Amino acid sequence: MISSALAVLESEEQRNELAEFYEKNKSRFYAIAFGHLHNKEESEDAVQDAFSEIADKPEIFFTKNENDRLMYTAVIVRNISVDYYKDNQKRIAEELTDDIIDEKVEVMKQALGECSKDELMNYIESLSEPLRQALLFRIHYQMSTSQIASILNISETAARKRISDAGKKIKKYLEEKNNV
Repeated sequence: MISSALAVLESEEQRNELAEFYEKNKSRFYAIAFGHLHNKEESEDAVQDAFSEIADKPEIFFTKNENDRLMYTAVIVRNISVDYYKDNQKRIAEELTDDIIDEKVEVMKQALGECSKDELMNYIESLSEPLRQALLFRIHYQMSTSQIASILNISETAARKRISDAGKKIKKYLEEKNNV
């Protein structure tokens, strides 16, 4: 499992020592990772990444006694697991936000009613540049909020806000146009 981490080490003695340490304590480290991630595969990945990190800086690990090695490795496993968890939460939140935005776009399409495409395009052209850009990237290029944020060099929250604000303005315009 940790063969790639072992390959980084220069001496056979260090490889054997780290492999032995891993075999002796792997269930403890998987338990730490699983406690944060609740997913077997991600827990295995977190432990693998922890041992890769240890192998990248062997001077730290191999100067410690057995108890300190356990603590040191447990902290690395925990930190990597927490990072995985945060990345998962961020991804899930983005997917949910993108789904909500997609639903709003569908509602807007249905709300067009009597409004012609040209009238709507003229209104969209009248929106402020930041709102128009975010809306264009989202609807025309079907980009995610993280992609839009990256292109516009803004936070994902700001990108979502711009898309939402543009949608609200268009909805209000359509309601007025269609006397809803």
